[in-house]
Amino acid sequence: MTIPFLGGVTNIIGLGFLIVAGGLLLGFYVLTRQGLKPDLRPLSGYDAMLNQVGQAIESGGRVHISLGPNSVIGEDTGAALAGLAILDVITDTSAISDRSPIATTSDSTTLPVMRDIIRRSYRERGTLDRYESTSARLISLDAISLAAGTTSIVADDNVQANVLAGSLGSESALMAEAGQRKGVSQVFASDRLQAQAVGLAMADHVLIGEEMFVGRAYLDQEPAATASVLSQDVLRWVIIGAIVVSFVLKFLSL
Repeated sequence: MTIPFLGGVTNIIGLGFLIVAGGLLLGFYVLTRQGLKPDLRPLSGYDAMLNQVGQAIESGGRVHISLGPNSVIGEDTGAALAGLAILDVITDTSAISDRSPIATTSDSTTLPVMRDIIRRSYRERGTLDRYESTSARLISLDAISLAAGTTSIVADDNVQANVLAGSLGSESALMAEAGQRKGVSQVFASDRLQAQAVGLAMADHVLIGEEMFVGRAYLDQEPAATASVLSQDVLRWVIIGAIVVSFVLKFLSL
Protein backbone atom coordinates (compact mmCIF):
# COMPACT_ATOMS: atom_id res chain seq x y z
CA MET A 1 0.00 0.00 0.00
CA THR A 2 1.37 3.43 -0.93
CA ILE A 3 1.12 6.45 1.32
CA PRO A 4 0.45 9.63 -0.73
CA PHE A 5 1.81 11.87 2.01
CA LEU A 6 5.19 10.13 2.03
CA GLY A 7 5.30 10.31 -1.75
CA GLY A 8 4.73 14.06 -1.58
CA VAL A 9 7.48 14.49 1.02
CA THR A 10 9.90 12.54 -1.16
CA ASN A 11 9.12 14.73 -4.15
CA ILE A 12 9.65 17.88 -2.09
CA ILE A 13 12.99 16.59 -0.80
CA GLY A 14 14.05 15.69 -4.32
CA LEU A 15 13.05 19.11 -5.62
CA GLY A 16 14.89 20.81 -2.78
CA PHE A 17 17.98 18.74 -3.52
CA LEU A 18 17.92 19.81 -7.18
CA ILE A 19 17.50 23.47 -6.21
CA VAL A 20 20.44 23.29 -3.81
CA ALA A 21 22.57 21.51 -6.42
CA GLY A 22 21.70 24.11 -9.04
CA GLY A 23 22.48 26.94 -6.62
CA LEU A 24 25.84 25.43 -5.72
CA LEU A 25 26.72 24.91 -9.37
CA LEU A 26 25.83 28.49 -10.29
CA GLY A 27 27.62 29.94 -7.27
CA PHE A 28 30.85 28.01 -7.83
CA TYR A 29 30.74 28.82 -11.54
CA VAL A 30 30.58 32.54 -10.81
CA LEU A 31 33.42 32.24 -8.30
CA THR A 32 35.66 30.30 -10.68
CA ARG A 33 34.97 32.81 -13.44
CA GLN A 34 36.08 35.54 -11.04
CA GLY A 35 39.41 33.82 -10.43
CA LEU A 36 38.79 31.24 -7.69
CA LYS A 37 41.38 28.48 -8.00
CA PRO A 38 40.33 25.70 -5.62
CA ASP A 39 42.63 22.91 -4.51
CA LEU A 40 40.97 19.84 -5.96
CA ARG A 41 41.59 16.40 -4.58
CA PRO A 42 44.92 15.19 -6.04
CA LEU A 43 44.56 12.69 -8.89
CA SER A 44 48.00 11.64 -10.08
CA GLY A 45 46.56 10.08 -13.23
CA TYR A 46 45.76 13.45 -14.78
CA ASP A 47 49.13 14.94 -13.87
CA ALA A 48 50.83 11.92 -15.38
CA MET A 49 48.65 12.14 -18.49
CA LEU A 50 49.79 15.67 -19.28
CA ASN A 51 53.42 14.76 -18.57
CA GLN A 52 53.16 11.75 -20.87
CA VAL A 53 51.75 13.84 -23.70
CA GLY A 54 54.55 16.40 -23.29
CA GLN A 55 57.23 13.72 -23.28
CA ALA A 56 55.74 12.05 -26.35
CA ILE A 57 55.76 15.35 -28.24
CA GLU A 58 59.35 16.11 -27.24
CA SER A 59 60.52 12.68 -28.37
CA GLY A 60 58.75 12.97 -31.73
CA GLY A 61 56.35 10.15 -30.90
CA ARG A 62 52.59 9.80 -30.90
CA VAL A 63 49.95 9.64 -28.21
CA HIS A 64 47.41 6.85 -28.47
CA ILE A 65 44.03 7.16 -26.78
CA SER A 66 41.39 4.46 -27.03
CA LEU A 67 37.76 5.11 -26.14
CA GLY A 68 36.95 1.43 -26.36
CA PRO A 69 33.46 0.31 -27.40
CA ASN A 70 31.68 3.37 -26.00
CA SER A 71 28.84 4.89 -28.02
CA VAL A 72 27.63 8.49 -27.90
CA ILE A 73 24.00 7.32 -28.23
CA GLY A 74 23.94 4.25 -25.99
CA GLU A 75 23.79 3.39 -22.32
CA ASP A 76 27.51 4.12 -22.01
CA THR A 77 27.16 7.68 -23.33
CA GLY A 78 28.57 9.14 -20.11
CA ALA A 79 31.79 7.15 -20.43
CA ALA A 80 32.03 8.08 -24.12
CA LEU A 81 31.67 11.79 -23.36
CA ALA A 82 34.27 11.54 -20.59
CA GLY A 83 36.69 9.89 -22.99
CA LEU A 84 35.99 12.50 -25.66
CA ALA A 85 36.70 15.28 -23.14
CA ILE A 86 40.08 13.71 -22.37
CA LEU A 87 40.74 13.33 -26.10
CA ASP A 88 39.92 17.01 -26.64
CA VAL A 89 42.50 18.17 -24.11
CA ILE A 90 45.16 15.72 -25.30
CA THR A 91 44.65 16.73 -28.93
CA ASP A 92 44.78 20.42 -28.10
CA THR A 93 48.14 19.85 -26.43
CA SER A 94 49.43 17.56 -29.20
CA ALA A 95 48.44 19.92 -32.03
CA ILE A 96 51.83 21.63 -31.81
CA SER A 97 53.52 18.38 -32.75
CA ASP A 98 54.31 17.21 -36.28
CA ARG A 99 52.56 13.92 -35.57
CA SER A 100 48.86 13.67 -34.80
CA PRO A 101 47.61 11.63 -31.87
CA ILE A 102 45.86 8.37 -32.71
CA ALA A 103 42.34 7.83 -31.35
CA THR A 104 40.72 4.41 -31.67
CA THR A 105 37.23 3.06 -31.10
CA SER A 106 34.99 0.15 -32.04
CA ASP A 107 31.80 2.23 -32.30
CA SER A 108 30.79 3.89 -35.57
CA THR A 109 28.85 6.69 -33.84
CA THR A 110 31.88 7.79 -31.85
CA LEU A 111 34.25 7.86 -34.83
CA PRO A 112 33.01 11.10 -36.50
CA VAL A 113 33.00 12.90 -33.15
CA MET A 114 36.61 11.88 -32.50
CA ARG A 115 37.61 13.01 -35.99
CA ASP A 116 35.88 16.37 -35.54
CA ILE A 117 37.56 16.97 -32.17
CA ILE A 118 41.03 16.30 -33.57
CA ARG A 119 40.48 18.36 -36.72
CA ARG A 120 39.04 21.29 -34.74
CA SER A 121 42.05 21.42 -32.43
CA TYR A 122 44.44 21.68 -35.37
CA ARG A 123 42.26 24.28 -37.09
CA GLU A 124 42.04 26.47 -33.98
CA ARG A 125 45.82 26.38 -33.56
CA GLY A 126 46.37 27.24 -37.22
CA THR A 127 48.20 23.98 -37.90
CA LEU A 128 45.58 22.27 -40.05
CA ASP A 129 48.29 21.30 -42.56
CA ARG A 130 49.64 18.89 -39.93
CA TYR A 131 46.30 17.18 -39.41
CA GLU A 132 46.20 13.53 -40.49
CA SER A 133 42.86 12.17 -41.66
CA THR A 134 43.77 8.76 -40.25
CA SER A 135 44.14 10.08 -36.70
CA ALA A 136 40.68 8.80 -35.71
CA ARG A 137 40.34 5.12 -36.50
CA LEU A 138 37.48 2.62 -36.35
CA ILE A 139 39.45 -0.56 -35.74
CA SER A 140 36.48 -2.92 -35.74
CA LEU A 141 32.94 -3.26 -34.43
CA ASP A 142 33.98 -5.64 -31.69
CA ALA A 143 35.78 -4.87 -28.43
CA ILE A 144 38.11 -7.88 -28.63
CA SER A 145 39.10 -7.08 -32.20
CA LEU A 146 39.65 -3.46 -31.17
CA ALA A 147 42.07 -4.56 -28.46
CA ALA A 148 43.91 -6.82 -30.89
CA GLY A 149 44.14 -4.03 -33.46
CA THR A 150 45.49 -1.47 -31.03
CA THR A 151 48.38 -3.75 -30.09
CA SER A 152 49.84 -3.30 -33.57
CA ILE A 153 49.27 0.48 -33.39
CA VAL A 154 51.21 0.75 -30.14
CA ALA A 155 54.00 -1.40 -31.58
CA ASP A 156 54.25 0.06 -35.10
CA ASP A 157 53.19 3.74 -34.94
CA ASN A 158 55.89 5.09 -32.62
CA VAL A 159 53.43 5.46 -29.73
CA GLN A 160 55.10 6.97 -26.67
CA ALA A 161 52.04 7.38 -24.43
CA ASN A 162 49.06 5.07 -24.13
CA VAL A 163 45.76 6.33 -22.65
CA LEU A 164 42.74 4.04 -22.30
CA ALA A 165 39.54 5.84 -21.31
CA GLY A 166 36.09 4.26 -21.35
CA SER A 167 33.94 1.31 -20.34
CA LEU A 168 36.61 -1.21 -21.19
CA GLY A 169 36.55 -4.85 -20.16
CA SER A 170 39.09 -7.60 -19.74
CA GLU A 171 40.20 -7.09 -23.36
CA SER A 172 42.09 -4.01 -22.13
CA ALA A 173 44.78 -6.43 -20.92
CA LEU A 174 45.86 -6.88 -24.55
CA MET A 175 46.26 -3.11 -24.95
CA ALA A 176 48.17 -2.78 -21.71
CA GLU A 177 50.47 -5.67 -22.55
CA ALA A 178 51.40 -4.00 -25.84
CA GLY A 179 52.33 -0.86 -23.94
CA GLN A 180 54.34 -2.81 -21.39
CA ARG A 181 56.31 -4.61 -24.09
CA LYS A 182 57.28 -1.31 -25.67
CA GLY A 183 57.92 0.35 -22.32
CA VAL A 184 55.54 3.28 -22.85
CA SER A 185 53.79 5.06 -19.98
CA GLN A 186 50.11 4.19 -19.61
CA VAL A 187 47.03 5.68 -17.93
CA PHE A 188 43.79 3.75 -17.45
CA ALA A 189 40.47 5.52 -16.87
CA SER A 190 37.48 3.24 -16.59
CA ASP A 191 34.17 2.78 -14.80
CA ARG A 192 34.28 -1.02 -15.06
CA LEU A 193 35.91 -3.34 -12.55
CA GLN A 194 37.60 -5.53 -15.17
CA ALA A 195 39.59 -2.67 -16.67
CA GLN A 196 40.33 -1.22 -13.25
CA ALA A 197 41.83 -4.53 -12.17
CA VAL A 198 43.92 -4.69 -15.33
CA GLY A 199 45.02 -1.09 -14.88
CA LEU A 200 46.09 -1.57 -11.27
CA ALA A 201 48.20 -4.53 -12.33
CA MET A 202 49.67 -3.25 -15.60
CA ALA A 203 49.34 0.55 -15.92
CA ASP A 204 51.34 3.36 -14.36
CA HIS A 205 48.27 5.30 -13.23
CA VAL A 206 44.58 4.41 -12.88
CA LEU A 207 41.51 6.65 -12.71
CA ILE A 208 38.72 4.70 -11.07
CA GLY A 209 34.98 5.20 -11.47
CA GLU A 210 33.89 8.80 -11.06
CA GLU A 211 37.48 10.02 -11.42
CA MET A 212 37.30 9.59 -15.19
CA PHE A 213 34.33 11.99 -15.42
CA VAL A 214 36.18 15.03 -14.07
CA GLY A 215 38.87 15.26 -16.73
CA ARG A 216 38.14 18.82 -17.86
CA ALA A 217 38.32 20.16 -14.33
CA TYR A 218 41.77 18.64 -13.83
CA LEU A 219 43.27 18.93 -17.30
CA ASP A 220 42.24 22.44 -18.39
CA GLN A 221 40.51 23.95 -15.31
CA GLU A 222 37.37 24.80 -17.28
CA PRO A 223 35.14 26.92 -14.96
CA ALA A 224 31.94 24.95 -15.56
CA ALA A 225 33.71 21.61 -15.00
CA THR A 226 35.46 22.89 -11.87
CA ALA A 227 32.18 24.22 -10.50
CA SER A 228 30.57 20.84 -11.12
CA VAL A 229 33.31 19.02 -9.19
CA LEU A 230 33.07 21.43 -6.25
CA SER A 231 29.28 21.10 -6.17
CA GLN A 232 29.52 17.31 -6.17
CA ASP A 233 32.00 17.39 -3.29
CA VAL A 234 29.69 19.59 -1.20
CA LEU A 235 26.65 17.44 -1.95
CA ARG A 236 28.62 14.31 -1.15
CA TRP A 237 29.39 15.62 2.35
CA VAL A 238 25.76 16.72 2.79
CA ILE A 239 24.57 13.20 1.99
CA ILE A 240 27.18 11.65 4.27
CA GLY A 241 26.09 14.00 7.06
CA ALA A 242 22.43 13.12 6.52
CA ILE A 243 23.23 9.40 6.70
CA VAL A 244 25.20 9.85 9.93
CA VAL A 245 22.43 11.95 11.51
CA SER A 246 19.78 9.41 10.47
CA PHE A 247 21.83 6.59 11.98
CA VAL A 248 22.31 8.44 15.25
CA LEU A 249 18.60 9.29 15.50
CA LYS A 250 17.63 5.70 14.81
CA PHE A 251 20.18 4.45 17.34
CA LEU A 252 18.70 6.79 19.96
CA SER A 253 15.18 5.74 18.93
CA LEU A 254 14.19 9.32 18.16
